[in-house]
Amino acid sequence: MNQHNAFYMDGTLSICREGDVFLGNAQVRLLKQVLKDGSIHAAAKNLKMSYQHAWHLLDKVNQLSPLPVLIRQKGGRDGGGCVISNYGLKLIRTFEAKELALKEFLANNNADFDICFFL
Repeated sequence: MNQHNAFYMDGTLSICREGDVFLGNAQVRLLKQVLKDGSIHAAAKNLKMSYQHAWHLLDKVNQLSPLPVLIRQKGGRDGGGCVISNYGLKLIRTFEAKELALKEFLANNNADFDICFFL
């Protein structure tokens, strides 16, 4: 059977709170980049997104979180920046594990999915 005609399930993981996305692919990618770069500005630049958009995403994560995820350090002689809290690191690991579980679920359940739609 032609792959273009096959039915399959697809999905992405979003963890929501209070009707807003708390963690999704964009937030996790950004948090991981901040971890590498040490600042929202550098992370946004490396991910080719505006600083304003990056700041908004991470500010929303911190607002919805019961504990700080991103800890901002004021500028000065060392230039400021930010760090990801231990709780934030745990969130990243948990999100990645749940995302892997979702991919496994989809792979396992797509094997015979197309059978349902044959006439």
